[in-house]
Amino acid sequence: MPYALCSMLYAYIYAMTTTTAPKFPRPVEGDCAAYFFRYVNKVPDTDIVTFLEDQQSSFSDFIDSLTPDQLHYRYAPEKWSLAEMIGHVLDTERIFAYRMLCISRGEQKSLPGFEQDDYVANSIADHMNGNELRDEWNAIRYASIHLCKHMSTEMGARSGKANDVAVKAYAYPYMMAGHVIHHLEVAKERYLQAN
Repeated sequence: MPYALCSMLYAYIYAMTTTTAPKFPRPVEGDCAAYFFRYVNKVPDTDIVTFLEDQQSSFSDFIDSLTPDQLHYRYAPEKWSLAEMIGHVLDTERIFAYRMLCISRGEQKSLPGFEQDDYVANSIADHMNGNELRDEWNAIRYASIHLCKHMSTEMGARSGKANDVAVKAYAYPYMMAGHVIHHLEVAKERYLQAN
């Protein structure tokens, strides 16, 4: 058999029998705290980085669609305003990205948890307008996407701890995406229906 044909045949057989692990496989039990599957399970089976890019645009458009009255509406006196809920999404995205960065770089100390109500109470989200919230969202998600794009498969597969619970770096893009989906659902069900 000619050498060129042998080489092509070998390359074909190698390609058919070699599987490359995806950089961000869908998390399974043990890859993150069970609590986070309430977000992970909302994400469709698709390339997660592409999904993050598409979601950046759609959530940006959602923020743009809100009137000042909608942004500052609370469905009960003790509840967050919609602007504060968006601020919470921004805070959480930053925290998830930081945790993904630390774990992907081999950090073995347990990363701290955070109390979401305290973070919202100590923010100025309710005093921000839609353009400010949108611009901050786009900057944060843009940074998250680039963090994902510049991470190797080995880095994504590293394990660490957040809030004393084991987690894989590659679980965070799914948690980010699912967290946004969750809060969009809350916005539509509790804020925009009554406003």
